[in-house]
Amino acid sequence: MAQDLVIFSDPAGWPQAVLVEDGQPVEWIRPAPEPAARRQDILLGRIESLDPALGAFIAIGEVAHALLPIREVPTGSKPGQTLLVQIRRLVTHQSPAGSTAKGHLVTTRLQYPGLFAVYEPDPDRIIRRSKLGLVPETDRATLLDQETTVLKNAHASVVSAAKSGGPVPRLIWRPRTVCAAALADWARPDLRSIQCNDLDLFNQLDELARERWPALRPILTLRPESFDLPAAFRLSHLAQEVTRRQVHLKNGASLVFDQTEALLVIDVNSQKAQARDPEALRVKTNLLAAAEIARQLRLRNASGIVVVDFIRLHHAEDRAELERTFTSELKKDRGKITVGGLTKLGLFELVRQVP
Repeated sequence: MAQDLVIFSDPAGWPQAVLVEDGQPVEWIRPAPEPAARRQDILLGRIESLDPALGAFIAIGEVAHALLPIREVPTGSKPGQTLLVQIRRLVTHQSPAGSTAKGHLVTTRLQYPGLFAVYEPDPDRIIRRSKLGLVPETDRATLLDQETTVLKNAHASVVSAAKSGGPVPRLIWRPRTVCAAALADWARPDLRSIQCNDLDLFNQLDELARERWPALRPILTLRPESFDLPAAFRLSHLAQEVTRRQVHLKNGASLVFDQTEALLVIDVNSQKAQARDPEALRVKTNLLAAAEIARQLRLRNASGIVVVDFIRLHHAEDRAELERTFTSELKKDRGKITVGGLTKLGLFELVRQVP
């Protein structure tokens, strides 16, 4: 399986990154305006109010105040006090300014994520990531030491910046820039290429590779501005693809995606697909659908309960083959997948948690 990492700026100037497998996009870090809060952002916030049951509501520059759970509120904290906090979980439905309704969930237990490790200053420890096991054993100690130094220096810079003068609340450090997130999530020793068409983004990538994983630098390529990188990898219409209700399969069949409040329902339709053997057509369509559904779940970054209505198969061996194929395709996903399998009614159930 050939993998390429493609990083580029959209027409509005927002950076985005795409993981391409065998010529098809499978994961996407979507463009977002810079002021928007992101998970793992470290901010200097201000305590606005305290609730003895919930915790502290922290002004972080968003529409709604963030919630610091009661167990993490420092003893003796008072409204107006400043705190270094990190966004642990983003909440999309927010309340008007000044409200004490929950906003983003934050923590005072800072973490500094890297490619191979996560640094926690309190307590002072390094948590190794599984990616470290992918590199040659002879390189692991050096790469871990290099990254540990970088992450500890980042923490020192955060503490220094928080103590310096400036507005409160404000963003202090953003660990998951598009470039950093792309390398942390997708970089592997067998990655074929990292391609970029923006000089600033290229310099960020080159610096990250030099500091963290020098072996990536030879596969890092800067394309000229005249080269249409998204078009070359067929990425120009990603926004439409991930919101499209109907997705066509190469044999003329289609998938229909319906998102309800509680779950995602996917219907497999034979539609224009034709064959002399109807049962063979059903099997082929279901197997094509299994691969495409697994890709779409990654690309759309779907979460929660997913129910797939495959075309009904009459033979037990065909149903077993479908389950094996779909389960195998789902294993490519970095998200946590809990497979329920086929029900007696022929529905395939699973739960996906975003990575």
